[in-house]
Amino acid sequence: MVDPIQIQHYAMVEDLEPIIYIVSTITVIVLLYSLYEAYKRWTYGGQRIKIQPVGSRLKNLVKYALFQWKVVRHRFPGLLHLLIYGGMLWLLIATTLRAIDLHVTRILTGDVWMIYKLLNNIAGVMVIVGSIIAILRRALGLTPNLPRDPVYYVVHILFVTIVVTGFFLDGLVASVTRTAYEKAWFDPIGYPIYKWALTLSLGEVESIYRPLWLFHFLIAQFTLALIPFTNLWHIAAATLNVTFSRLEPPAQSLRAYLDIDERIEEEKPIGIVKLKDTTWKQRMDYDACTSCMRCTNSCPAFASGKILSPRNVIINMKDLMYQNAWEETVWKESEEEQSIKIDPEAIWSCVTCGACVNECPVLIHHVETIIDIRRGMMSTGSEQIPEDALNALYTMQQTGNPFGYNPVDREDWVRELAEKYGEDLIADPDNEYDYIYWIGCVASYDPRIRPVAENTIRLLKSAGYKVGVLLEEGCCGEPARRMGEETLFVEIMKMNLETLSQYKFRKLLVHCPHGYHVFKNEYKKYLDYIKNNEETKEYAKVLENLEVEHHSVVLARLLNEGKIKPSKEVNLTVTFHDPCYLGRWNGHYDEPRTVLKKVKGLRIREMPRSRDKSFCCGGGGGHMFYEIKRGQRIARIRAEEAAKTLEATGNGKRVVAVACPYCNTMFRGEAEDFGFEVKDIAEILGEAVEETKKKSS
Repeated sequence: MVDPIQIQHYAMVEDLEPIIYIVSTITVIVLLYSLYEAYKRWTYGGQRIKIQPVGSRLKNLVKYALFQWKVVRHRFPGLLHLLIYGGMLWLLIATTLRAIDLHVTRILTGDVWMIYKLLNNIAGVMVIVGSIIAILRRALGLTPNLPRDPVYYVVHILFVTIVVTGFFLDGLVASVTRTAYEKAWFDPIGYPIYKWALTLSLGEVESIYRPLWLFHFLIAQFTLALIPFTNLWHIAAATLNVTFSRLEPPAQSLRAYLDIDERIEEEKPIGIVKLKDTTWKQRMDYDACTSCMRCTNSCPAFASGKILSPRNVIINMKDLMYQNAWEETVWKESEEEQSIKIDPEAIWSCVTCGACVNECPVLIHHVETIIDIRRGMMSTGSEQIPEDALNALYTMQQTGNPFGYNPVDREDWVRELAEKYGEDLIADPDNEYDYIYWIGCVASYDPRIRPVAENTIRLLKSAGYKVGVLLEEGCCGEPARRMGEETLFVEIMKMNLETLSQYKFRKLLVHCPHGYHVFKNEYKKYLDYIKNNEETKEYAKVLENLEVEHHSVVLARLLNEGKIKPSKEVNLTVTFHDPCYLGRWNGHYDEPRTVLKKVKGLRIREMPRSRDKSFCCGGGGGHMFYEIKRGQRIARIRAEEAAKTLEATGNGKRVVAVACPYCNTMFRGEAEDFGFEVKDIAEILGEAVEETKKKSS
């Protein structure tokens, strides 16, 4: 017998020690070779993984991998994962401490050993409970759409087997190596087994212990060796993916093609056509997917009955990668094609709302891959592009707006505004402005939404700001970029920068979140291209100094500063819909709500899905201009949610408040059926602010 408060290593199995080193070496070789193969996949074609900046990489490792920052956002699956992850993490640490105790110096003695044993018990129970819940979660469908591949169940059964056999081994060895075991508090699971083992002879204990020890060791090593071949691979791939995640925030990480002119001249595709066109980061994304289904379960296209599942897009790309299909076109080229390639309809069903990106716990950027595939289709003239999308792009080229309206109509309207609010409203290159107001295509041409622009102008001028509107304003190019027509987007960007370069202004005001996003984030991705292009380098300064503000941000600030003072009560019951490109992509959740809260008389209700959980109106990703006719309209699902939020209210009109002309348009199409009106926050605020005397021309 030895000291009962320390470990006796290899008790009853001293002769089996060589097996540990042989089998462990094989396991390590399997894991290292799998990592080497993964590295070859990610860097195929000579790409290099960006290690710098090391500080940011380490921060991401700690935040997203060690502390599971995004995993725990969902309570049930987050708690479930923490039980298994936390338990296994401690058992790994415990094994390491035991190796130190054996090979370096005795550390697991006395009180330290007792605490060590207690933590082992807690960790083991966590793994067992977590794995049982995980099995039931899939079997009973507690989380929708989770894959039910038998491998998932096998993995959790292996976890439970490892822990349970470990508990039995601890109890059996305690009966042989300890003379006293009176303090059971530190080994509550092992103690009953220890008491039972005391009723057996030494020979009986040894006959049970030795084969059980060998089984436990081999099953543990087998589970480790299985990591590259099961969903456990996310332990490595997801950890690396979050560590080497994109340096820019998701809103700024869409690929720019700075060699676009050369690609056009050499007839090289733009975007992803073949698997080899993907970046190392996109490939790491594909490998990192855990199939947790958070992306798909949050996807409005999927919820509306479209065939898009963001998870399936990523997994299909992963499967192609594992088949080394680097020279294969990634999408199916006909409806009859039977393969693991991506269905083009799925790609065109995406509204680019970013819900999938927002939900992903391992920082996969699904939208980047989807838009890159659209670019690939556009640049190769694929027959799988929706005809309405092509028509909208052609119309944009011909008329400067995706609706095909005559630009003269817009000019006439702007002149009417100038008659009401002063001739200085029309931007003049000789004057300086606080804001150039980029009104955008929808408000410029839709009579129902023009009041949004008019109220914004009136409110800013009443606050003392000098606002200029461009007569020659065209499309910002956002629909072209979302639909993958990168060449057209770049041409529009250059024209707009040329236009803006003629005027002197402090900031660009935009009330369309799509235009706001493009001006703020996506034009600047092409700054080096603008600088290095002889035709456009003179516009680089405009782009470098371009400050962009959304009207919700400006109005909220002016209200807080007291420069706009609502005086009239507005008797409305309101629920605010967060636009995807204002909220999720650009982080503006509070400003629109501040505007509404400053208006007296409003009764404000929040929809169940709001802020970063908001459900798209269905107009993004170019869907304002084309429609995938499958399932429900996304706008109808959201309109029904808004109506239910508003229905349990008293008197007064019921209004869905928006801060985006796309949302405005989509909801107006459903408003009559659901008994509400649609108003922009500027219109609601405009009702509360007394109109000053109009200027005459």
